[in-house]
Amino acid sequence: MPHCLVEGSLSLTRLIEPSELLGVVEDAAAATQLFQPGEVKLRLSLYEHFSVGGAQDDFIHLIFYILAGRTEEQKRLLSRQVVRALVERLPSVNAVSLDVRDIDRAAFSNKRSCLLPA
Repeated sequence: MPHCLVEGSLSLTRLIEPSELLGVVEDAAAATQLFQPGEVKLRLSLYEHFSVGGAQDDFIHLIFYILAGRTEEQKRLLSRQVVRALVERLPSVNAVSLDVRDIDRAAFSNKRSCLLPA
């Protein structure tokens, strides 16, 4: 169920292939053991037009959407482990950040939940 939106500068592709970038994120998230293998859904958006503190320096920002119920410690583990993996792979990228957001279980719907009998 977890969804991860990865945003970054288009120029990151000089440093890493998009598929490898997603692989680094997926592997680091899996290493936390907070999710089942293959459960994280990743999407990547690369921007040509952006500003980081008034400059066009490379950046990576991730938003992890997870169902509510994880502890603050678990969220911190996810955030730190993924950011650490990205910093290790891309040490020249100074702006690397991750935000973990809770999804309200009562309001969340997907195809499976909509097809279940009421």
